[in-house]
Amino acid sequence: MTILNDMQEQVKLAMKSGDARRRDALRLVQSALKKEFIDNGRVDLTPEKEIAVLSSEAKKRRESIDAYKLAGAEERAEQEAYELAIIQEFLPAGLSEDDVKKMIDELVAELQITSKKDLGKLMKSLMPKIKGRFPGDQAKKLVDSLNIE
Repeated sequence: MTILNDMQEQVKLAMKSGDARRRDALRLVQSALKKEFIDNGRVDLTPEKEIAVLSSEAKKRRESIDAYKLAGAEERAEQEAYELAIIQEFLPAGLSEDDVKKMIDELVAELQITSKKDLGKLMKSLMPKIKGRFPGDQAKKLVDSLNIE
């Protein structure tokens, strides 16, 4: 079952239980997936593409939460956090920072990374492995902190 289909089932369940807040949050995320479906020429989305859309939506919510908190709009920040939690229900289990550090160390050995010039190659290999499971900006910070000349 695709994420979009699963989400449609969750919308139905939320409607039956009378949970309007959950229903509305699910519909927002569902509309992003449907938009991608239409933009993709009405061809079914691959699981990887669905995860990419959800990751993008999660990133937007994280950025919005920070912006609303800075602006003092706590109620709006709470709503964004709620939507983020809904999105995360459909994303694969996240990776811890330690897991990503292990992946980085393995890739450094595998790709024989010896200089800072090679860090782009490292990121290119790392990103598909962590997509949707760990924020790319945090992964970049971990890669930049490597003790490589």
